[in-house]
Amino acid sequence: MRKSTTALAILLGLSSASAVAVQDNNYQHEAGLSYTTNSEEVGDGLWNANYRYYFKSVEQGKTPYALNGFLAQESNVGANYQNFDPTDTDSYGVDGTLVFDSNWFVGANYQKFDVANYDFNTYGAEVGYYFNDSSAVSAFYQDGDDNFTENYGLKVRSYYALQSTAGIDFNASWTHNEFDDVLNVGADWYINNAWSVGAGYTNSDFDDGFDIRTAYWLRISDNLSANFHVAKMLDSDYDGVGLGLGLTGRF
Repeated sequence: MRKSTTALAILLGLSSASAVAVQDNNYQHEAGLSYTTNSEEVGDGLWNANYRYYFKSVEQGKTPYALNGFLAQESNVGANYQNFDPTDTDSYGVDGTLVFDSNWFVGANYQKFDVANYDFNTYGAEVGYYFNDSSAVSAFYQDGDDNFTENYGLKVRSYYALQSTAGIDFNASWTHNEFDDVLNVGADWYINNAWSVGAGYTNSDFDDGFDIRTAYWLRISDNLSANFHVAKMLDSDYDGVGLGLGLTGRF
């Protein structure tokens, strides 16, 4: 049995546990392990392990679980490791965001990639502003060595709470490089703090199309949750259905 199949079985077994009297306690530490793949080649997916520390505690009971970090608007630092076996690729990196009392924030990131017999580095920066308790706008720049194509752009994100359901998360971004301009827009409707359904649109010189998606955050215990994600590209050359499964620990 391949290691990806074994690990997926473990994740599914853990996620089958029922959440009984789970408390939505505040947290400062978040660690996760996830697997993202396509239904056409389930065994050829991307593994991601990550950790993030928030300088102040984050609430997780009043807003959608997947958005707690964004809505906290707190300074944080993180690290990640990714593995993609089909191309013999490993990458690892660090990033951080500093939020000022004025609602301005600055971020930076560094990532190292090992691909088969060569490696390269990327680095980036972001400057933005929280213009209310649930919205942000920012400008970013990304570059790297070994002929990595530099890119820059703008991002905006805003969450609107609703009365009958949790709310809607709107996002849009524009990215420019020497070959293309890429526009992404999307919205995810949170029926409750755990379940969302959404749609998005991508436009570029190389491909464009719509996607539909749904995600669910299953609380297993006070400190452990399982995450599920399903997405389908419409009117696109991409076949199959995108699948995601993960575990998140918060404490």
